[in-house]
Amino acid sequence: MLAARKPGLAFTLGAMGSREHNFYNDAFKRAGYADAAVEVQRLWLEGKRDEAAARVPDELALKANLLGTEKMVRERLGVYRTAGITRSAWIPRGASLDARLATLGQLMDLVKS
Repeated sequence: MLAARKPGLAFTLGAMGSREHNFYNDAFKRAGYADAAVEVQRLWLEGKRDEAAARVPDELALKANLLGTEKMVRERLGVYRTAGITRSAWIPRGASLDARLATLGQLMDLVKS
């Protein structure tokens, strides 16, 4: 589950902006992932995409996605609420439209609770 999210995070850390101006990379640095953010960006810009994805820490992937048990997701949503986040965008995963809709429905139930 984590491995599937890491290439997207590597893209975000490495390619969303320039080497000097990458808002997401800077945000992850401020969140305590400075070493990983710098290394992932370096690898990405060198064209080493698989290596960049492999350097994304598991903890970062967990914190940047709603992954895990229902309890873990509920706790993460609570952290977002406490931080004052009132809007977010989610991309539900699933092998089919029905699976993605079911995942989205589960998320909506957790948001409401």
